[in-house]
Amino acid sequence: MVDTIKSKRTAWRWALVLLVAAALFIPGFQWWSKKKTAEIAAACRMAVRNERWDEAQDLADQWARRTPNDANAWLSLADVAKAKGDLAATAECLSRIPKDDPRYLKTQMLRGDLILDGLKKPHEAVKVWQQMLSVAPDATVAHQRLLYVYSMTLQRRLLVEQIRQAIRQHAEPPEAYGYILSAPNLLFTDGYLRVSQWLEATPDDETLRVAHAVFAARTNPSRGMKMFGVNSVEAGDESGVQKLLKEYPDNLELRAFVIEKAVNADDLSGIAAGLKDLPKDASRDSRFWRFIGTLHDFQRHSAEAAKAFQKSLQLHPMDWKSHHALATVERVLGDVALATKHADLGARGKQLEREIQELPNAAQVAPDLLSRLLDYAKDCGDQDVVNGLTYRLK
Repeated sequence: MVDTIKSKRTAWRWALVLLVAAALFIPGFQWWSKKKTAEIAAACRMAVRNERWDEAQDLADQWARRTPNDANAWLSLADVAKAKGDLAATAECLSRIPKDDPRYLKTQMLRGDLILDGLKKPHEAVKVWQQMLSVAPDATVAHQRLLYVYSMTLQRRLLVEQIRQAIRQHAEPPEAYGYILSAPNLLFTDGYLRVSQWLEATPDDETLRVAHAVFAARTNPSRGMKMFGVNSVEAGDESGVQKLLKEYPDNLELRAFVIEKAVNADDLSGIAAGLKDLPKDASRDSRFWRFIGTLHDFQRHSAEAAKAFQKSLQLHPMDWKSHHALATVERVLGDVALATKHADLGARGKQLEREIQELPNAAQVAPDLLSRLLDYAKDCGDQDVVNGLTYRLK
């Protein structure tokens, strides 16, 4: 019994000794570790400053391992990767910047631009800007970049949704209003070449292949541009659209291109064929309701045509083509007041779109043009645009 008590006392004494030792050792170790990390960081900065990249990379790796949440360590690694021409590694290092770091938004903007312009991967860049907006929903530049990619890749629904989201945050760039007005009729002079560059990195991407083919078909062949490679097509050549239709028969951009061409040619059978077996997503696209209305109009079903055009305008209130088409059928139906109203909206929208498209820079929209666009949005009933422009012009 006595031996047992002595044994317990001995154990307690050793435990106490160990606790005291730990209490003395841990702060000392932490001090040493912090000092060592500071020495490595200082040496790393010096190596970067003197462009000793191999040495800097070794030091930055040690720094990042010791303090994985230190943004400065990752920024140093990013500097090294950039100096060595490793864009993918640069982007990866920038992705490690903590969201609570005050430089997070700036570094992620650089990361997104690097992925888009350097690595030519628009979808990956989009993910970066979306992450930025999850942290700062009012980050105007992130919205701006998303609008650019969505418009250049003809992702119209995402484009319009992003514009409305930006407007509600008072974070829309000036060009947003031109984009939303022209969403059903997007066409960019540099779209053909820009998308072809992105295709180099991801040649099998459906969205990019489709945008490239559509831009190619709509590009003036007199410009003499020709792209080479797997997705080779000439400017003004529609064969790319026809080829991709066989691979992606439910792609809305391809279907819309074919139907629009039939509409312009007054080809009733072509419109009907294009509208056959539409994918479900078409019901959310104002263009297809306009096409359906056009088919009914050709068939002299004016009441059904009016309903389809009205549905188109519910989805996209500022579509001047739908206003123009609705004016025609309302005139046939005998509603002169509605016909006059929609004819006016159609003419005004067309003029506004033309003026915006003729601007050397879509971001440089004059206040007078925005004021007229505000009046147009009011008359069309697009409340998001009305709210946004009212806020901007006050």
